[in-house]
Amino acid sequence: MTNEQTEQPAMKPLERDYLRLIRWIGLAVCVLISGVLTVVFGIAWSVSWYWCLLAWPFVLMTVFMPLNVYLKHWYQKYGYYLDDDKLAIRRGVFWRHHISVPISRVQHVDVNSGPLDRRYGLAKLVVNTAGTHYAQTSLPGLTREEAHALRDQLLAAQEGDTV
Repeated sequence: MTNEQTEQPAMKPLERDYLRLIRWIGLAVCVLISGVLTVVFGIAWSVSWYWCLLAWPFVLMTVFMPLNVYLKHWYQKYGYYLDDDKLAIRRGVFWRHHISVPISRVQHVDVNSGPLDRRYGLAKLVVNTAGTHYAQTSLPGLTREEAHALRDQLLAAQEGDTV
């Protein structure tokens, strides 16, 4: 094998606003979890509500800081590229996934955007393929323009046009 055959295009990262979005979601989840933990431990140890309210920010930070570090690593490990033959996606912090979707197997492509995604101008590309394993693969954290451009490239390549 020559170097030309083994070279892969550089992985493109997700949009920076997606990291901000998942951190806000993580903070909301941590507020709920730390509130419940504070109440449960307050009841279990028969501590007054005053001490629970004082302890709650510390519990919140204890829960949120590791999650924040994990989300940053998760974001950094997520990447993708599209070439003439495939859409390749790399993700995972502890368990790494390298997904390669051959363009010839693509059957349907969607672009989804929920309310929080729209707030940050983001979208998710959903690729449906023939087969059972990874028959639906999604790529979150794209700008709307990038998601629509990738969708158009995948559909054009599937029809035999050039990417």
